[in-house]
Amino acid sequence: MSSGLQSERTPLPISEEAVFRWVVIVGIAAASVTALTLLTRPLFGVVWALVLLGAGVRHAYRWWRERP
Repeated sequence: MSSGLQSERTPLPISEEAVFRWVVIVGIAAASVTALTLLTRPLFGVVWALVLLGAGVRHAYRWWRERP
């Protein structure tokens, strides 16, 4: 695939570095939820997952609003 075709297909050009960063962040978040759930009660894991999800949605919304 040429880069010209790629830019026509996706409305937002996203670099591999940005995707890799998000994969690492999601992996760390999933590991923290799993560890907290195994070390405590499942309710704490669910609450922590919701907190992380809310922070991710907030960050994505701010990024979407600030993009050129």
